[in-house]
Amino acid sequence: MILDAEIDRVDPATAVVRLAGRMTLGSRLREVESKISDLADDGVRRLIVDLSHIEFADSAGLGLIMFLYGKMKTAGGQLRLVTPGPRLLELFKMTHTDSILTIDPDMASALEP
Repeated sequence: MILDAEIDRVDPATAVVRLAGRMTLGSRLREVESKISDLADDGVRRLIVDLSHIEFADSAGLGLIMFLYGKMKTAGGQLRLVTPGPRLLELFKMTHTDSILTIDPDMASALEP
């Protein structure tokens, strides 16, 4: 399944991005990265990414997550990941990125101040 992204602005400083499909190297991943990156440039300081419908992520997909983490940190904001599946959790553990990423069990937790 091709990567799909749905973006909702909760308020001027908060955006929710719902991703679905496969986060793999390719032009679609770059398009999604550009859309999400523009949010930080537009004043978003809390970026919540729902990963519950991601089937698979390769190193490029992990790279996107780490890029967003760095972009939000540089902007003085935060990246919150919601409900990654077992495959993504294993990828985060293998790469030790689970120790720096904020992973929430559900959307309600991610939206809490």
